[in-house]
Amino acid sequence: MEQVVLRYDGEALVEHSMNLKLVADSLQGIEALVREVHEEMGGKEEELNLQIKGGFREGSFEFLFTLGQQLPDGIELLKIIGFGGPIAAGSLISYLEWLKAKKIQKITMTEEGNCKIVTEDGEEKVAPSYMRPLLASTSVRGAFSKIISKPLRDGGIEVFEALSAEEDKAKRIQYVSVTQADEKYYRAKSTTVIDVIANKPMDEKIVTFLSVHKDKDTNWRVEDVDGVTYTVKMEDEDFLSNFHKGKEPDIFVNAYFVEIVEKENTINLDKTYSIVKVSLP
Repeated sequence: MEQVVLRYDGEALVEHSMNLKLVADSLQGIEALVREVHEEMGGKEEELNLQIKGGFREGSFEFLFTLGQQLPDGIELLKIIGFGGPIAAGSLISYLEWLKAKKIQKITMTEEGNCKIVTEDGEEKVAPSYMRPLLASTSVRGAFSKIISKPLRDGGIEVFEALSAEEDKAKRIQYVSVTQADEKYYRAKSTTVIDVIANKPMDEKIVTFLSVHKDKDTNWRVEDVDGVTYTVKMEDEDFLSNFHKGKEPDIFVNAYFVEIVEKENTINLDKTYSIVKVSLP
């Protein structure tokens, strides 16, 4: 079981009231964030138990958040998020703080199995592999916006904190403190990664066509001399034009030299293939 106190403080809370929509959105954001990280780390829905207890204290509003979950290898979700350990511990929050609201240009895998983050202005940082989909996720950013950015932009709420859960307030350890000046680091983004697709030209291959389509340039199938089949998009416009004009009557008989580009989604690692050039041997 993990516990953390999430606390808002500021002039707007002196009267012991907080905008109901902000409270509801914050709770929704916490649940959505925890569930997405839990799923990304291999957890199952039925293994997650979230409990919230909230109230006002001395002009602030805070939630006591209790998380029960089962993950292998002693994985602690709150520490991965940044709500269960110091910000320097390599958490989601620490990477968002490092990004400072900049977009990620690309995320690539290293030989060691980690991920390398390159920002739009060329800064680089290496992170654990599980951070790749989390940092790229627009829903993760949306959740952080509800928890941190929107309350701090509302006016009168000046600080968001994540603290250890001791009853004695003086003994609490501060894990995270975000002020109004830094709330922009946690805003929602419609696009988080600019270059999602990595193009990797393959060696030129000799192939035969197994299936083609007159009405579309996708889902064509070819087989190389080693018997490996590829489902491809045909991007050679000259070849497509000749095919549509009936100038390739022996397309299923002839062997062709083709230049194939492998296109890998650097977030989910899905691969697709495109033929960019076709010629006869």
